[in-house]
Amino acid sequence: MPKQQLNIRQLAEKAGVSTSTVSRVLNNSGYVRQEVRTHVERIIAETGYVPSGIAKNLKANRSDTVGIVIPRINSFASSEITAGISTALAEAGLFPLLGNSANTPEQELRYLDIFRGHRVSGVVMLATMITPAHLEAMRGIGVPAVVVGQDASTQGFVSVIQNERRATRQMTDYLIRCGHRRIGLIGVADWDVQVGCERKGGYLDALQAAGIAPDPDHMVTGGFDLTDGAAGIDRLVPFANDASPSAVLAVTDRLAIGAISRLAERRITVPDEVSIAGVGDIDVAQVYRPKLTTVHFDYYATGRTAARLLIDALGDRPPAALRQVMPFELRVRDSVAVI
Repeated sequence: MPKQQLNIRQLAEKAGVSTSTVSRVLNNSGYVRQEVRTHVERIIAETGYVPSGIAKNLKANRSDTVGIVIPRINSFASSEITAGISTALAEAGLFPLLGNSANTPEQELRYLDIFRGHRVSGVVMLATMITPAHLEAMRGIGVPAVVVGQDASTQGFVSVIQNERRATRQMTDYLIRCGHRRIGLIGVADWDVQVGCERKGGYLDALQAAGIAPDPDHMVTGGFDLTDGAAGIDRLVPFANDASPSAVLAVTDRLAIGAISRLAERRITVPDEVSIAGVGDIDVAQVYRPKLTTVHFDYYATGRTAARLLIDALGDRPPAALRQVMPFELRVRDSVAVI
C-alpha cells in the first residue's frame, strides 16, 4: 500500500524540526548541523517524501520568503487575508515577509524594492490601487506575483478579487425589496477602484434597474475610518424626515458602524428611523447593536487562494485563469427595517 504523501509541515513535525530546517535540507542551502541533516534525510527516506514543484524549481539565489504588502495592518480584511496567506505558505515551507504601507503608494513601492533586495521567491500585493509604477516594480523583482483586492489581470498578473459590484448590487436590491426608495451611499474615493468605483457601481446599477433616479445629494465620499462614517451620515441625514434617505448603504462595515454610532449619539434609532447596511462582514458586525446587515466576504479564504496561486506559480503550474473572483453572501441581521 503506497505511503500517504506528506506536506513539508507534516514532515517537519515528524522529524521534530522547523519547516525552514527541512527546506534547507531539501534545497541543500544554508547551515544545518550534520546530525540534524542525517536525521531529516532518514525521515524523508522512511516516509517516501517527494519534494513539491516549489522545492525543485526555486532558484538557488532565492530565499524561502514571500513578500506581502499590506495596506493597513490593523484592518480586519487585511489581517484575515494575511492570516490565510501565511497559513498556506507555511504548509509549503515558505515564510512571509510583511510590509505595512499604511495606504501609501510610495511606501508600497519602497517595500517592493526591499523585497527585491531580500531576494524573495514571490510577492503578494494587497492593493488599494495599482499604478504603472506598481506594475513596473513588481515586474522588476523578477519573481511570481499575485495581486489581491485589485484587478491587474489585464496586465498579466494573477489577481484575486471580491465580486464588489455584484455584492453591492444585491445589497441595494435587498434594501429596495424592503421598501426603501430613498437610499443613500457612504462611499470612498475612486482611486480605490474596487471599493470606490465597483461598490458604488453596484449601488447605481440597482437603482437604475428599479427605476430610481440617483440623487447626488444622497451620495457622499470620504475615507475609511469610523469618523468618516459618522461625517457621512451627518451629511446624508441631517434630520430624520421624509427628505432624508430611509436607508444608507456604507461601502465598508467600519463606515456603517461609524454611521450607526453617530446616529445613536443623535438619538436617531437604527433601523426604526434609518436603516443601515454595510459591506465586508468584519468581526464586530454581528456583535454590534443592532447587528449589522452586510455582505460577507471570506477574507481568510481569499488569502489562502492567493497563496495557493502563488505556490502553483513557483511550481511552474500556470493558473486556469489570471482573474479569480471570490464568492460572497448577504448576511441579513437587524440594522435594516421593512417599511
